[in-house]
Parts: sequence; C-alpha cells; structure tokens
Amino acid sequence: MPYFIFRGYDVPETSAQIRAAARPEHRSYIREVHHGVRAVAGGMVVNESGDEATGTLLILDAPDRAAALRYLEGDPYHGAGLFARIEIDRWDWGLGSPSPGGGVAGIP
Repeated sequence: MPYFIFRGYDVPETSAQIRAAARPEHRSYIREVHHGVRAVAGGMVVNESGDEATGTLLILDAPDRAAALRYLEGDPYHGAGLFARIEIDRWDWGLGSPSPGGGVAGIP
C-alpha cells in the first residue's frame, strides 16, 4: 500500500486543553487499524524550544488518500477540534523501513 503523511496544525489558543482531554482516546485510536489504514509512525510537533505543541505528524499506510482522510476524520483529536488546518500528502518512503508489526524498523 502507499504511504501518506498527515500534518495537523493546532488551533493555538486551545491546543493544550484539547490535547490533554483527547490524548488517551487518540493514542488508543492510532494503535488500531481503521478503514484499512494503519499509523506506522508519528508524534507531536513542538515549537523551537520544545515546550509547546504546534501540531501532529503521522505516517499512514493506506490504500488511498480518501481512506487516509476517513481515518483522520475518526481520530479523536480531529473530532475534538484540535486542528486549525490539515494536510495529507502521498509519500515515498526513502529512509528506514516500515516494520510489519507496526512502527518503524530501527527507530524506537
């Protein structure tokens, strides 16, 4: 399957509160396969000093962009209104390799 990069840009004024409230459900959600899509890697994007979240980045293994979008629409962060803007782009894996069980081989 192709890979897609998801980038969600937080709504600055409410990011910390929304993240704290929705984090447990979000983490549970991204560990499961939904709509034939699996999150391979990802994390929180932070500001230069590392003390404030500014967004989310996920690498998705998905059959197509439409499935990736359905997956992201089901993410509790999306449902809670965390993102001011989102981007989804097809991505060609160049460094490292996806692990069959999830995650990225060679990257903790």
